[in-house]
Amino acid sequence: MDVRCRLGTNRRRLFLTACAVVLAIAATASRASALAFDDDQNFNLRLRAYSQLSVATEDSQRYVTSPEKFAGQMMQNRTFANPELDAKFTSFLPNGWLDDLSGRLALWAFYDGLYDYGPAQYAQAAADIKFHNGPNGAYQTKGDTREQALAGNALARNVRDIYGHRYRVNEAYVNISKGPVFLRIGRQAISWGEADTIGLLDANNPFDTTIAPGAFIDLDESRIPLWTIRGTYELFGDLGPFSSGLLDTYIVPGQVDTTISPLQMQSASPYSAPPPAPAPAIEVFQRRPGMRFGNSRWGVRLQSVIARDYTTSVWFYKTFPTEPISLNLGISPDTGRLVTSVEAPLINVAGVATSYFSDFLNSIIRAEVEVFNNTPGFRVDTNIQAGLSAECNAPGAVKNSKTCGHYDKINLIRGELGMDRNIFIRWLNESSSFIWVTAFVFTANPDETKYKDYRSSGILKPSALIRAGKGGAPAGAITTGCNGQPGPCDFVNQGVFDFFFQTHLESNWMHGKVPAGITAVMNNRGALAIWPDVAYRVNDSFILSARYINIHTFGSENNGFAAGLGLFRDRDELWLRATYQLN
Repeated sequence: MDVRCRLGTNRRRLFLTACAVVLAIAATASRASALAFDDDQNFNLRLRAYSQLSVATEDSQRYVTSPEKFAGQMMQNRTFANPELDAKFTSFLPNGWLDDLSGRLALWAFYDGLYDYGPAQYAQAAADIKFHNGPNGAYQTKGDTREQALAGNALARNVRDIYGHRYRVNEAYVNISKGPVFLRIGRQAISWGEADTIGLLDANNPFDTTIAPGAFIDLDESRIPLWTIRGTYELFGDLGPFSSGLLDTYIVPGQVDTTISPLQMQSASPYSAPPPAPAPAIEVFQRRPGMRFGNSRWGVRLQSVIARDYTTSVWFYKTFPTEPISLNLGISPDTGRLVTSVEAPLINVAGVATSYFSDFLNSIIRAEVEVFNNTPGFRVDTNIQAGLSAECNAPGAVKNSKTCGHYDKINLIRGELGMDRNIFIRWLNESSSFIWVTAFVFTANPDETKYKDYRSSGILKPSALIRAGKGGAPAGAITTGCNGQPGPCDFVNQGVFDFFFQTHLESNWMHGKVPAGITAVMNNRGALAIWPDVAYRVNDSFILSARYINIHTFGSENNGFAAGLGLFRDRDELWLRATYQLN
């Protein structure tokens, strides 16, 4: 027996056993009404755990999605656990020392049985990628420097370690407050931007994008906390037209934590975005930020209430972008493979947001604008063709950013205008109101010119993938019109102004036992996603729920196929979930 296989099996069994033990303890505690470990409730245990089965409701698009899937097949069977321990230490201190001394420890773990007892093509894809065999056998690696990839010394990425099972300390921090000063030290999440359905403006912390957050997985579950020192200082109570002034700062030391969003693996999962994994002669390399102080994330925010009505914030922070950039580095002289590096350099984000209650609309109005400065841009001539040039690949050539693949640093302007409202729809629900959350979200690229034609993260058009699949020119080979010139281009265009609408409507029936809602997201590229969901609260601890996710694109086969939900237009699914919560 393969020792590695046996170890992997034992680890999965250990995780499932641990989950079962935690659930058993939690269930016992619930029956005894003992959520707290002491009479003063200084130590409290909470838990959220679920098991989810997702089933495909349509076949995949041939030549575009890999591996191919079929209606009725399992897409995931995810078992997730998130226990949290809250502790308060203030009462143990001499009176008056601190206003608050508390902390939290939270764990995060999941196991997906897709690769052990799901459709055979996914286990085969995982093996192909691991051993570089077959149609899915691309070299997918990770490392710290481009030179590491070009020398063939990068570390292999394992599908099962990304999509099959993961676990981490999710939160581990201490709160300290005295008077106007508040400190939170440890692993925590920072969120300054809006994140209703798709976290486009919420960029302080990385997101796990291996499964599209907001649709196929809960947004909060996708957010990745970081080891952070955060300080908040109450500046003033009242100052003319301003009230409740607050200064909020944080730093994530680069020597301690440079975690970035895990890279999607092509042809690895039912949620792998197109295109299919490239041939084994191409190495896809994820470059991780170096652990040094210069790679520290940090931010400063000022918040106040203006004229008693407008809650307003202004901020600046540095972060790593959720969407990485890809570029060709040329052919490795040691391995003979063409190396494509996927990178996420530090960017600057400056933003302003305000919210207020409108009597005229009887709603809360939210507005936000952010500038993402030094964002890496994708152009075919710089990111792709420069790395394929003869100068870059000549014998003895020095493969640096001047002769090989490189990228522009551009500014993106992103914003949102949203409205939240409670409304009554008596013919649908006589006893409870509906919560309606809706928003218009946009991205503008002012750096686009006639001679700088930016493309959407290097995504290939379906027409190019289908052409290649039928024996035509390789996808990505036709680039006549990719640089502001007339003619066709195999890469999806990034618009000068792209936008989408998102809306969510929910209410409760049967005195709160049946919450239900529907979410819709539609963009200007012709993509529409709708997912209704419903739950049944068996009791305070046990909930059954279901969701149907339906994604369409309209117009030509290339419409809607830009970064976002349009990539997953052939991934319609039904999922069923059983959730246990101790709270």
